[in-house]
Parts: sequence; structure tokens; C-alpha cells
Amino acid sequence: MNDVVVLIPCYNPNKKLLQLISDLIKNDFQKIIVVNDGSNRNLDIFNKLKEYKNIDLLEYKENKGKGYALKYGINYYLENLKTEYKGIVMADADLQHSVPDIINISLKLLGNQDSLILGRRNFNAKKVPLSNKLGNKITSIIFSFLYGSHVHDTQTGLRGVPNRYLNLCLESKGKRFEYEMNMLIKFTKNHVNILEVPISTIYFKKSDSKFNKVTDSIMIYQALFTEYIKYGLTSFCAAIVDIIIFTFFVNTFNTMNNNLTIIIGTVLARTVSGFLNFNLTKYLVFKTHEKGENMLSKFYLHTFCNMTASAILVMLLHNLFPMIHESYFKLVVDTLIYLVGYKIQKKYIFKA
Repeated sequence: MNDVVVLIPCYNPNKKLLQLISDLIKNDFQKIIVVNDGSNRNLDIFNKLKEYKNIDLLEYKENKGKGYALKYGINYYLENLKTEYKGIVMADADLQHSVPDIINISLKLLGNQDSLILGRRNFNAKKVPLSNKLGNKITSIIFSFLYGSHVHDTQTGLRGVPNRYLNLCLESKGKRFEYEMNMLIKFTKNHVNILEVPISTIYFKKSDSKFNKVTDSIMIYQALFTEYIKYGLTSFCAAIVDIIIFTFFVNTFNTMNNNLTIIIGTVLARTVSGFLNFNLTKYLVFKTHEKGENMLSKFYLHTFCNMTASAILVMLLHNLFPMIHESYFKLVVDTLIYLVGYKIQKKYIFKA
């Protein structure tokens, strides 16, 4: 494996790290980067690692998290090793990634320089804890809906990245386990092909994982929903502006025909709030900086279709169930339109 570097972040590792390093060297890996993420225990292990000529040991005193350690190692690689190798394989220090799987990911990386390579665990295996199985499937479904890419194992730590995409890794936000989710989102947004390779599904009775199921899970889902939360906030801001303008108009021109006032007020309010919503969504949510009136025209057409669909569906439902107030139907209908609208705007209007 002369053309691939293995990157291993670790915090308070045990002797499994030494076993992993020994097995990698026996299988002809010529360069391994180990990042000591501010460990305060088992420091003798790092002293033993210094005896290996194949290892570049990077250390800093304060524990900063797995994401920080990965980016630290990638930055070192880009500055010192990039010209000698074709990519990095990221692996964990606790032997949850077997050496044969690391070899397989390395070979796939060398043969697919246009792809991000992910080691895919089998969560349908009997030995997989129920919480891991459900959590992964739910996350995979949500990721597919939000970002349009179906990834079976979104939190796999075994990843192969060619040189050409390592800058995307550095641009990905996060210092802890949420970094791996942000990295996946970054690659998806940049339309990088993702290749999943089956790997062994290894769980130990006493896990050495530093993953906190509560705090780290919250951070991962926060990363997963960041774009959608921004989308919701921009829509909420636009809705407030819409209501303010509409209310001001109908109160100011209350001497006009009531129906005409409502129609004009609705159009005026939706035009202004729509323009605000367009710019907030474009620059803050999907971060698209392309110019062109065509995009704005599509957005207003989308808004008009939403209004029409909402009105028609609410009327139909109210006619079918007249005993239920229209507002309840509108709440349900507009929520569904809002969910679908996210996908339409992302794919067809802003093309993010």
C-alpha cells in the first residue's frame, strides 16, 4: 500500500492501537499518521509508536475532538505528503475497522479517484444493538430526504478520500463526531460520487468508543438539520413580514371594498415577503450566489403554485368535512406544502 496513507485519530487509546499499527505495517502500509488528540492516559503507547519509522505522530495537549484531529492530520498530509501519495484512509483506533477492510477501502480509493469511499456496516446483523440499528436507519432516511443522496451508513468512520477532495474535508465544519456528518453533507452538496463498500460490523461487549450517545447524537442531528432549520427560520421571517404588510394595508384602506382590499393586500404582502424570502433562502440557506432573474421568476412561480394549491386543497377538504374549521385544514396542507417546497427549491430553483 505504497500510495495510500492511513490517518488514525485517537484519544486515550489502549493496546488495540498498537495491534492495529503492527498489522497495518505487516500489510505493507508505508505511511501512517496518528493524531494524539490531547490524551491524558496510556501515554506509554505513544512512546512506543515513536519507535516506528512508518508513523508520523502528531500531538497537542488539549483534547479537541475527533473532527479536529482528522482535520489536523489532513492539513499535515497536504503540507508534507500529498505529492507522494494518492489519498487518505481514515480509520478508528479501537479495531472496529479490521485491517482487511482498511486494505479493501484503500484499493477502492486507488481505483476510484473521483469518489468518496465509505465503509458500509451491515446494520441488519443480529449482533448490532437495536439502538444503533434504528438510529442509523432513521438518520439514513432523513439524510436521503434532505440532501437527495441515499447513504446507508452515514456515521461510518472508515472513509477513503482522494487528494482532489481533501480540501472539502478541511472546509467541513465540526470538531467532534458531528464533523463526519458535515463532511458527508459537504461532499453531497459538491456532487461528489459516493461509493459504499461493505465492511465487517464489529461491536465489542465493552466499547472503547468515546462517542457520547446523548450529547454527540444531538450534535450530529443538529448538523443534519442545520440547513432545514435555516429554511424554516427564513420562511418564518417572511411570514411575519407578510402578516405585518397585509394587516397594515387592510387597516389603512379599510374604506375600500372589503374583498378588493383583501386581494390587493394579499398580493402586495406576498410580493414583498416573497422577495425577502427569496434572498434569505438563496444566500443564507442554500448559499447560492448565481445571478439571474430566471431564478427569481421560478421562485415567484413556485410561491404562486403554493398559494393556489393551498387554497384549492383547503376548499376541497372543507367541502368534504364542513364540520371542521378551515384553519385546521390550512395548517395541515401548508405544512405538507412547506416540506415539499424545501425539496423543490433546493433541486429546481437554487440547484444547491
